[in-house]
Amino acid sequence: MVKLASRGQEIVITVHGKETAKLVAVPKRNKKFNKEKWLKELDKLREKNWTGRYGKSIEEILEEDRADRF
Repeated sequence: MVKLASRGQEIVITVHGKETAKLVAVPKRNKKFNKEKWLKELDKLREKNWTGRYGKSIEEILEEDRADRF
């Protein structure tokens, strides 16, 4: 069944005549990852959503977490 599904056939699994699951092929992924394109998109998102403020540092977050435990 797995081989059939991997070749594009849809396999419906039934229990007592009721459809309970479907076995289908995993969609093909584009194996080439364009890092430059991804970084440009990330920069655009940062510019679009920048509030002009920085959040807490990791040290501040950890210190608050430690204080909450005691």
